[in-house]
Amino acid sequence: MPKYQVLQPMEKNNVMYVPKGVSAGKLQPSACHGKMISVDASGEIELTEEEASILIYGQVPLFQGKPDPMGGAEVRELKAREEAEKAATKAAAEKAEYDEFVAFRAAKAVKGKK
Repeated sequence: MPKYQVLQPMEKNNVMYVPKGVSAGKLQPSACHGKMISVDASGEIELTEEEASILIYGQVPLFQGKPDPMGGAEVRELKAREEAEKAATKAAAEKAEYDEFVAFRAAKAVKGKK
C-alpha cells in the first residue's frame, strides 16, 4: 500500500492519524464511537488505491523510494558543511606547501648565484 502524508486529522481502523508536528495526546475520543482511540502522530498513513480515491484534499502521496530519515536535511547540511571545511583545509595546506616550495626554489636560486 502506498504511504500518504496526513495534512488533516483522519481516523482509520480505530486509529487517529494526525499531521506530523501537531501536538496531540496518545489518546483521543473517537468521532464515531465516542470511546478513546490511539493517535498516530507520524504524519503518514498507508491507504489502498480505493481508500485514497475518495480523498480530495488533505493527503498527498509520499516519495515511494528510500525514505528520508528523521532530520535528513540537517544531516545533509552538516555533511556538506564538513566537506566544505575539509576542502578549504586541504586547499590551504596545498597553498602553504606550494608557497614553501617557491621560497625554497628562490633560496636555492640565490645560493646558486653566489
